[in-house]
Amino acid sequence: MTSPHELDLTAEQMRALGHQVVDLVVDHLREQRHRPVHRRVAAGEVDHLLTETVPEEPADPAGLVDFLAAEVLPRSLRLGHPGCFAFIPSANNFLGVLGDLLASGFNVSPGAWFVGAGPAAVEQVTARWLAELLGMPEGAGGVFTPGGTLANLTAVAAARHDRLGDDATGAVLYCSDQTHPAVLRACHVLGLGDSLRVLPSTGHRLDPDRVRQEIDTDRKAGRRPFLVLANAGTTNTGSIDPLPELARLCREHDLWLHVDGAHGAAAAMTTRGRVALTGLTEADSVVIDPHKWLFQPYEIGCLLVRDPATLHRAFALSRFREQTGYLDLTRPAPDEVNLSDHGVQFTTAARALKLWLSFKGFGVGAFRAAIDHGLDLAEHAASLVEQDDELELLAGPSLGILCLRYRPRAAGGAGLDAVQSRIAETVNRGDRFLIATTTVNGHRALRLCTINPRTTPADVNSLILDILEAGRAPE
Repeated sequence: MTSPHELDLTAEQMRALGHQVVDLVVDHLREQRHRPVHRRVAAGEVDHLLTETVPEEPADPAGLVDFLAAEVLPRSLRLGHPGCFAFIPSANNFLGVLGDLLASGFNVSPGAWFVGAGPAAVEQVTARWLAELLGMPEGAGGVFTPGGTLANLTAVAAARHDRLGDDATGAVLYCSDQTHPAVLRACHVLGLGDSLRVLPSTGHRLDPDRVRQEIDTDRKAGRRPFLVLANAGTTNTGSIDPLPELARLCREHDLWLHVDGAHGAAAAMTTRGRVALTGLTEADSVVIDPHKWLFQPYEIGCLLVRDPATLHRAFALSRFREQTGYLDLTRPAPDEVNLSDHGVQFTTAARALKLWLSFKGFGVGAFRAAIDHGLDLAEHAASLVEQDDELELLAGPSLGILCLRYRPRAAGGAGLDAVQSRIAETVNRGDRFLIATTTVNGHRALRLCTINPRTTPADVNSLILDILEAGRAPE
């Protein structure tokens, strides 16, 4: 028996609970297709969770797991469901789940070599693999983060330090109006909100000529341009900024080129994705979210940089040491790397374990095939749209994303936005599919993301038929 203050269970209890939880996860992964993709949680439906009192006395852990399985976990979107076309689906895999279990079970942190040399080595080699798979030059590497938001924030902070030093007076950076809100918020958090030039896009892409004009104007006014934020697969339309032209522009003006590829960068692992993302290899930094198109459990993002030394110069703990003598134990030797010296976080989870385990266990070829499958599905969906005179393709297919709308044969243009909203509501009321709406060129559109490796062409066929049926239904 263990004492209550030890917060421990017997080996038998832990093993039994482990089997119980693993069984739940396996059932969830194997049975998603046969369960609703989503259902609305009515007001008051979770009051019994919100009003729980502080649990002073212990309860049966197995019963608590059953409670979570019955009352909590079903009340969420099944992001890995093959019918989930909204947002960017995250179809996690079981090896990734095991990686998270090992990371949390052993409670390891790769931030300091002394604390977690093994996990730190896995973080470094996995980041190097990602850089290599995206075609970045030899020597590139990076750090893992909770997701794209912190990865983008880290990139902007590193770029600011590399180009402007510790004085950011007059700083200016440029992006398009297609840039993800997470990137804009990262700039705000860094105090650069007023320094950001959000430029109108042309065809959903950042216009290099417009950037050049803005740079010239800002420099003549005595300001200090230092960064261009480009997109490699916007989450709205999958659009890709003209990366080769932006790279030449940045070299000409000594600006840092950062590419937010949180969604789309993974496509560069495939032959056609590499072609679509030409110029990605010339970026100074790239963000990729493995919990998107590399099918990992939340959370895992990654910032990759051409020169990892730029991260060390910006974030090394030695720049900020004051009353930290007790941390002398963790000072790295010349041949050791403290990953906490390369990013914002100090103590971090061992996020790369799950990606390392997935890459090794399935082989990277399987991931390439899964990415190609998502590209194939988007092209298949686009072909169905183009073959039907009641449907119109507004954007894509690009990096697994396309936007379309329904056009009634007997109606003009008036009220089409409302029609799209009604279609989405009708489709989403069913159990099989979840789709999103967005705005493309001022028009309401239905947006599909097809990157889930469990989704089939038959699923896409059924979804298009449901869209047509919902559009034809009387109001």
